Amino acid sequence: MEGAIVSAATGAMSSVLAKLGELLHGKYKLAKGVRKDIEFLRSELSFMNGLLCTLADVEELDPLNKEWRDTVRELAYDVEDCIDRSVTQLDRADDAKGGFGAKLARKLKKIRVSHQVAHQIQELKARVVEESKRHKRYKLDGRVGSSSSAFANKVDLRMCALWEETKNVVGLDGPLDEITRLLMPAEGEELSQQVKTVSIVGCAGLGKTTLANQVYQRIKGKFECQAFVSVSQNPHLKDVLMKICSQVGATASMGDDELILVNKLRERLQCKRYIVVVDDIWDSDPWKIIGQALVKTSLGSIIIVTTRLKDVAESCCSSHGGRVYDMKPLDDKDSRRLFLKRIFDSEEKCPHELERASEGILKKCDNIPLAIISISSFLAVDVPQSPDHWNKVKEAISYPLPGNKFVVDTMKSVLSLSYFNLPHHLRTCLLYLSSFPEDSEIVRDRLISRWIAEGFVKEEPGDSLYEAGLRYFNVLINRSLIQPWHEQNGVVLSCRVHDVILNFLVSKSVEENFLTLLDPSELPPSRHSKVRRLSLQHIYQENAVSRIKSIKPHVRSLACFVDCCKELHPLTEFEVVRVLDLENCESLRNIHLANIEVLLQLRYLNISRTSVSELPAGIGQLQHLETLDIRGTKVETLPSTIVLLEKLACLFVSWKVQFPAEGFSKMKGLEQLSRVSLHGQPLSFLNELGQLTNLSTLDIEAYCEDSGWVSFSSSLHTLCSHKLVHVDIYKSGSTPIPMDSWSPAALQSLRTFSIDHISSLPMWMGSLVNLELLKLITERFNPEDLRVLGGMPAPETLDLQFKDTYAGPNFTIDRNEFQRLKLFRVGQLYQLQFMPGSMPNLKHLDIILTFNTDSYNDFGIQHLASLTKVNVLLYAYQIMLRGGAQDPEAKIRSLLDAHPNRPMLIYTEYILTIEDDCPY
Repeated sequence: MEGAIVSAATGAMSSVLAKLGELLHGKYKLAKGVRKDIEFLRSELSFMNGLLCTLADVEELDPLNKEWRDTVRELAYDVEDCIDRSVTQLDRADDAKGGFGAKLARKLKKIRVSHQVAHQIQELKARVVEESKRHKRYKLDGRVGSSSSAFANKVDLRMCALWEETKNVVGLDGPLDEITRLLMPAEGEELSQQVKTVSIVGCAGLGKTTLANQVYQRIKGKFECQAFVSVSQNPHLKDVLMKICSQVGATASMGDDELILVNKLRERLQCKRYIVVVDDIWDSDPWKIIGQALVKTSLGSIIIVTTRLKDVAESCCSSHGGRVYDMKPLDDKDSRRLFLKRIFDSEEKCPHELERASEGILKKCDNIPLAIISISSFLAVDVPQSPDHWNKVKEAISYPLPGNKFVVDTMKSVLSLSYFNLPHHLRTCLLYLSSFPEDSEIVRDRLISRWIAEGFVKEEPGDSLYEAGLRYFNVLINRSLIQPWHEQNGVVLSCRVHDVILNFLVSKSVEENFLTLLDPSELPPSRHSKVRRLSLQHIYQENAVSRIKSIKPHVRSLACFVDCCKELHPLTEFEVVRVLDLENCESLRNIHLANIEVLLQLRYLNISRTSVSELPAGIGQLQHLETLDIRGTKVETLPSTIVLLEKLACLFVSWKVQFPAEGFSKMKGLEQLSRVSLHGQPLSFLNELGQLTNLSTLDIEAYCEDSGWVSFSSSLHTLCSHKLVHVDIYKSGSTPIPMDSWSPAALQSLRTFSIDHISSLPMWMGSLVNLELLKLITERFNPEDLRVLGGMPAPETLDLQFKDTYAGPNFTIDRNEFQRLKLFRVGQLYQLQFMPGSMPNLKHLDIILTFNTDSYNDFGIQHLASLTKVNVLLYAYQIMLRGGAQDPEAKIRSLLDAHPNRPMLIYTEYILTIEDDCPY
């Protein structure tokens, strides 16, 4: 369906035009009059679609144009819903199975349905005619004006490899060192019995969370318990306490109330040295509960709080005894460095002709990092480097008001520039993030799958919808509109939205009736009677229940972020729903999925971490379902009807789930299959697995003692000859995964390969010329194995671990080895040496070392010319430290300080006290 995407700019208009074309030229035998009406609809709506695209690029519309735009967008949604229902009715009436009597009954039904469709088309035609007349009557063409955007939309299609880590903000070195000194004891100083607390306070956009996170990452390895949680404006305290419990190792269950959770935390932390970061507190009341859970007397423990409000900062400190750190905007020098670094990848050089314009832009950003990052990302991607264009940007930014360091209008104007210079489809994807609560960690694949189900992603030649959606995600990161959050092996797996940007997106969504939020916040009510997308956040108000009942028939997307969603049931009343995201809704049970087969337009169903224990057989009738996520549920067996879901592209299950014995090969649409255990699966399933010719990603748990291992190995080879490019094999049991019999020729297409664990590296590994990411856990590793890996042409990420953590080899990386590698994670080593010319593109080094006096007199780390970040986990023996060896942390820091790039160090030290363990 070429170009059939849904957009915040045009509603479902593009999708409607494609579906009208299918009605005209498809299999349906429509009456001549109906066909004529459909042709008229298609012609009129095509004109309206072009006008909607023009209006979408105008930031400020007059009331008449705005009203006409909103009405026509709503009309497009109604037309699409009507077409979808009509097609379903026609398909059912056209089913000619059965005897003569059944065929006659279906023929009569088809005639009746055709009349109903004709009547609905007539009604829609009348609405379209009225809107067309109204447009001409008020001469709206002359009122459109021109867009304030003067710049072409250029989409940066760089993949994750080009993602710039936004955690390293220029100008935070001083605050980072200062807060670390406030919290950590000086050399020789005893640990404080009283918990040390620092409250970081400042306006939005200064980088408070970034600073707190950098401090946390730098020192967390010195503490027995660590936690980092966000509270936000409308906190659900039970969730916050549960998150702290899960991170510090306190046993908690969803049945625990706040008092029980507080007591469990106190018991857990009483005799532990802990560090806890409580981010984004807006009110002192939540702190009264959280503060009670964090014991005040715990040797050497630390609490870090961030807030925008001075009185809240002081309240948090007064309860635990601490300091308020008043965070300031950047100075002029650091503001300029940050601005230039993000545009020209240089902290000093700016073209002479752009100097004056850049100074004016920076002045309007008022030294606020978020404003500088947003506008510089916009300039780097969207704006030609000429004084005229930069001056137009400068004029579009509001001046900050005297006495207010960060007014809403200033940031809004910066964000508007970035927003309106996105292509329409990316604006839509960005607006969709307003569906998630403040401070949420948004999992990348969850977001992309929902984009696809909503119809926001357009498939490009040679790419799947998922790959296209992944590009959208990376573009938004590269433009600094979303913040990368969780990263693994060089790949961004989740993101967050800064609350200033989220507020902007929420206001846009409400203004355009793109999405409706039901939560305690004071959002203006929508002018529109129909809710198309609904997000339930926190503990919604009582009157929301009655409102939900009235809006169910029009909701296309439902996301629930509350523990209890019982008022949503029955789900089958959401007649046109395409997305049901009910992750973590504990009240969801089997009965709530009854008759789910009536939701014929459903494309995305996420019931992960709910109380569902069985999928209904009717799920096989959801012929449009593309994503099914049941991870963390009680489901142990998939119904046999699951194999009827021929359009299912993503299936995420838990390790315990058993698959049907027959028919799995029918699921030709599957592209991602995750968390499948081979243990106990039917042999027929393992054999049929190889027939899923569109499968690109496979995540499995292997139990090599099973008889099915041979069948799986055969299927794996077959899959790699088709589209399989990402393989992750997690081993259970004690037997290493056998790889010697595998054919390297069959694995040539692999781009990422993770396997745990093998006995030794097969020599054919070096022939995998397309492999970009390799993660191995091996029992034995020889010097020649390193040469094999070093000579591979494509790897950008290498994660190499050893099963026996005390038997790691000595590594010497030679010249011209690992030429494309950007992330190297390895451990545990006794010695590591980089030779000149090795790893020329390495940016991130993550190593585990055993410290001794000779182990790293010189890493050769100065030869890593591109290095920007180093993680070190160091095992040091007290006998060596008493022997006069240099302090391990000081030694590492001195090596990095001498490096031209001054790489950021995230350092963790472990000292083993049992001297007999020392091998020297």
